[in-house]
Amino acid sequence: MNLFNEYGISFEYPDGWELTKHVDETHGEIQISVHSEESSFWVISLYFVDITPEALLDGSLEAFREEYEELDVYEAEVKLAGKTCVALDLEFVCSELINSAFLRAFKTELFTAVVLYQGTDQELEHTRKDLEAISASLDVFDSGFDGYLDVV
Repeated sequence: MNLFNEYGISFEYPDGWELTKHVDETHGEIQISVHSEESSFWVISLYFVDITPEALLDGSLEAFREEYEELDVYEAEVKLAGKTCVALDLEFVCSELINSAFLRAFKTELFTAVVLYQGTDQELEHTRKDLEAISASLDVFDSGFDGYLDVV
């Protein structure tokens, strides 16, 4: 396992998975993603602007609705990093494959976060445990990190 520990968060991710980071200074957003060798991925977006988890989840859901005609949406009860999340599980068809996506959003003292992990149902038979392990390892540090200004 590898450890990511920056921007006031940490998580572990599997060996062989590719990590990428993107900082958007204009919109006060940091995005960190890890990708399997296939198409499964896990991404966390940190927003250093005043926005609610519900607004972020609604925006994400709207993007899925615009992209996929057939979208099944299920509410979920989830905690990440000890924080209660607003959460949705989604199912949709893409390239004739059934896909599942898992959206989770929560707020800390420093930022609002959205976690999305996704894969085809066939891939998820073996990558879902890794994706959920990444989520389970997520930790948030509300102190010792001054927020977005430390990043840019």
